[in-house]
Amino acid sequence: MLPAGLSSLALWTVLATALWKLWVWYIHLLRNSLRVLPGPQSPSFLFGYAWQFWTTDPTELHEEWVKHFGATIQYRILSYLCLFTTDTKALGHILAHDEAYQKPRQVRTFIAQMLGNGTVLCEGEQHRRQKRVVNPAFGPIQIREFTDLFFAKASQLRDIISLEVTRNKDVAYLDMYDWVHRMTLDVIGEAGTLRVDPQPNELCDAFRLVSQSVTRMSLYPMLRFFFPILRILPEEQSRRFAKARNVMASFSRQLIQEKRRELADTHNNLKNRRRKRGDFLTLVVEANMASSITEGQRLSDDMIIDECTTFLSAGHETTAITLSWFMYSVGRYPHVQEKLRSELLGLTTEHPTIEQLLSLKYLDNVLREVVRLYPAIPSSLRMAVEDDLLPLGDPVYIKGVPQDHICVPKGTPIVIPILAINRDKTLWGEDALEFRPERWDALPASVSNIPGIWAHNLTFMGGQHACLGFRFALNQIKVAIFTLLRAFEFDLSVPAEEIGRSSTLLVRPMVLGEPEKGPQLPMRVRAYRPE
Repeated sequence: MLPAGLSSLALWTVLATALWKLWVWYIHLLRNSLRVLPGPQSPSFLFGYAWQFWTTDPTELHEEWVKHFGATIQYRILSYLCLFTTDTKALGHILAHDEAYQKPRQVRTFIAQMLGNGTVLCEGEQHRRQKRVVNPAFGPIQIREFTDLFFAKASQLRDIISLEVTRNKDVAYLDMYDWVHRMTLDVIGEAGTLRVDPQPNELCDAFRLVSQSVTRMSLYPMLRFFFPILRILPEEQSRRFAKARNVMASFSRQLIQEKRRELADTHNNLKNRRRKRGDFLTLVVEANMASSITEGQRLSDDMIIDECTTFLSAGHETTAITLSWFMYSVGRYPHVQEKLRSELLGLTTEHPTIEQLLSLKYLDNVLREVVRLYPAIPSSLRMAVEDDLLPLGDPVYIKGVPQDHICVPKGTPIVIPILAINRDKTLWGEDALEFRPERWDALPASVSNIPGIWAHNLTFMGGQHACLGFRFALNQIKVAIFTLLRAFEFDLSVPAEEIGRSSTLLVRPMVLGEPEKGPQLPMRVRAYRPE
């Protein structure tokens, strides 16, 4: 208990500090060069649009602003003037210049509680160092080595669903989000050499906590996010994250030592075994020991643990979300399902090669359309770490004068509008919001300017921070769809308008009238019987 005099002094010190910060913020806003850009009026003098963005997906709000103010605008969150643009030239510049535009420190700190400081979160030289080691594990040849595993897990799910259909007299009502989530978790666990036991255990609980905690937060976590000094106070969620990471780290560290011994003792046998089944951890450990990597470039055990945690936790969740939206789409559009099944049945084998799957054009079209309209992450964020001159493809008018460049001050938050770009009518045409796989047979030329790594969209991002595991996810989804659609017919068991997107950082399907149940995709499943 502090004496009364000291308590009063502490209170006045906090108040004076707060007032000083408010004054600095106000002067910063007055001098910010982005003030000349068009944009909406802030709903709150103190918070700006902070609460709206913290509690909902701002994509529709952004799209409405673009209609009224143009492709490049500014708006305020707390003391920050944020830049938002759907200009593909500007976005290409931002994604290509990762030394000038990086993930905000607050974002990295928060996510690192769950995933550690893997390649996804690192910036600058540290990012290049870790990517140099991890990248080989995600090459096309290495990803093909997971094919047998993909088919094994997809076939296991098919058999489970078949049993459910039989038990329920030819019609089963299943939550397909739950089932594909279980499958991708099992795939990732196996691919990372973590055999996630279906029975409850500490390790399984740790992964589930981390992968399902990327949600919008209440007021106190938001304040901790923007005001780091509050992080010294105890908080239950942070304690749970720390416990989960300790469990995963202990387990992964033991595996790393085992892999090193195996690689040193039986290198040739291990390579032969790896060709039969993908093994992410072995690939990373082996790459880290390669002669081409100098001693100073090698990753520590803690760094490898962070890479594996990211792959295991984030990888299965985003794949499950995309696969769930794929199931939703074929359930909502029966003609798409029928046409796709006809193509899949054209292959006479039940275990095609990846090359054979890649040759299925309509499967590829449907997957591209799902990825375009249902990105797992609707937007991302960057922070300018230095002053920069940002080029524009479409000029912005400032006091009636067209400008093809704008000055971006250091410290400016910039939204990367993944979903907004993926369904921008100026790029994709007036039917941009429609689910139409045939569009991929004749794309408008304008989409070629989108700076994404795959299929002219931003779902997997672009530049140095593009998703390393996108081939892993796409191949796994194709294998799962090939296996399931040849065996079953899928329908939504609730009206399509009752299925919505969760208001979370990861956008999962949910029943709008049952938010308390969390993400779900209720479907009616029957065995497919050709007429």
